[in-house]
Amino acid sequence: MQPNQTIELNIIDLGMEGEGIGKYEGYTFFVPYALPGEVVKAKITHLKKGKNVGYATLKEIVAPSNNRVQTPCNRFGRCGGCTLMHLDYSKQLEYKKKNLQTILRKNAGYVGEINDVVPSTPFAYRNKAQLPFGMVNGKVAVGFYGSGTHKIVSSTKCFLHGEWLERLIKITLDFANDEGLTAYDENTRKGLLRHMVARYLGGKMVVTLVINGTTIKGINRYVSALEQEFEGCALYLSPNTKDTNVIMGNTLIPIKPTPQSVEIMGVNIGVNPFSFFQINDEIREKLYNYVIDKVAPSKDVIVVDAYAGVGLLGAIMAKRGANVFNIEIVKEAVVDANNLYEKNGIQDKAINVCGDASIELKKLVEDTQSGKTSAQNVKFAELIASGKKVKIVLDPPRKGISKEVADTLNELSNKLDFELIYVSCNPATLSRDIANLSSFSVSEITPFDMFPHTPHVETVVSFEIKERL
Repeated sequence: MQPNQTIELNIIDLGMEGEGIGKYEGYTFFVPYALPGEVVKAKITHLKKGKNVGYATLKEIVAPSNNRVQTPCNRFGRCGGCTLMHLDYSKQLEYKKKNLQTILRKNAGYVGEINDVVPSTPFAYRNKAQLPFGMVNGKVAVGFYGSGTHKIVSSTKCFLHGEWLERLIKITLDFANDEGLTAYDENTRKGLLRHMVARYLGGKMVVTLVINGTTIKGINRYVSALEQEFEGCALYLSPNTKDTNVIMGNTLIPIKPTPQSVEIMGVNIGVNPFSFFQINDEIREKLYNYVIDKVAPSKDVIVVDAYAGVGLLGAIMAKRGANVFNIEIVKEAVVDANNLYEKNGIQDKAINVCGDASIELKKLVEDTQSGKTSAQNVKFAELIASGKKVKIVLDPPRKGISKEVADTLNELSNKLDFELIYVSCNPATLSRDIANLSSFSVSEITPFDMFPHTPHVETVVSFEIKERL
């Protein structure tokens, strides 16, 4: 076999990234957009001869799967956004559950039950867009990078977003091309417009144009066009002149800094270009409600959120009466958390601690037991002494929790009775962390489909401390 050779494959499974898997002459081939049960013709692109693994592109579907569906998007298969839109949605959910089972068994030795994936509305679910600019036929275009490339696939709409994005793209491109603006070229590092970043949350629009410079001519025309379409919107520029894959620059230039805020589950929170929110409002609420049910927040419960960010989840629980201790390593996020709690009148229900979770978790418990008197530890000790239950919540970034945090939790399990709830956006790091949390046993796993039409899944794991010897 050689690259560029066309072969016929029976597709027998789906890989972790949603690729079809087939066997041919002792090789395992991965073919994007092919589905189990199909017979396909595929063109070999790469062979790993030492590992008997090959990669191929789909050329023809000889016999389609009954689970293949017609996709509404004419960019599907070209842009790198979706990889599963051609698979019936109910089967996408089955695939995600199976993949989660596979990786947890392989990496963590977990062979217990996993609940069915909590479904989402499959289209128009994203509240945020990050779209690169490019030049197409001499005009500014916006879209997505083709899979595995930095080549723009121009788009005027995306079915994962609401119609708000289609309106925003038209306004933005009309302005850019009427003003004769240029798009950034990664090879020459010339051109002005790099990315359009937009958040549409609770009917409020925040737009940021990332630029290779500090100004855009005629920007007031753009402001007027935005305001006509999205009343009360906000607009910022983010200068980024570095040769980097990082989208946003480090600073913001306010052009129309209209204050924006939304209410999420009873908590009023400000929205700015650097704010983090889950991109799927429906699943965020389902997931938060699930975690809240597990925690059962009340005046008799202490919630320790070890990766708190700006403290939104803790604020929701504080509103329900819980005593909240937020731990967050980013100073700016802790400042925002303090402002959030004061704005919502719950500052007396929470303490926001700036520091590394592995250090602050240990300090919270050990200082309590040794009688040290930092303000947060005095309050924690008083609450523990009054018999309140402790629930520790972990909601780390994709890299998961550090080995130091896992070791700290294992150590604390011998000193304090608590329940542990882990919210994960990455099954690979979740499986590693389950293995590292050796003092705990898994009591329940529930996946949530935060990202329909992609292979990604959000997972909530409930742990109990193993019986002590």
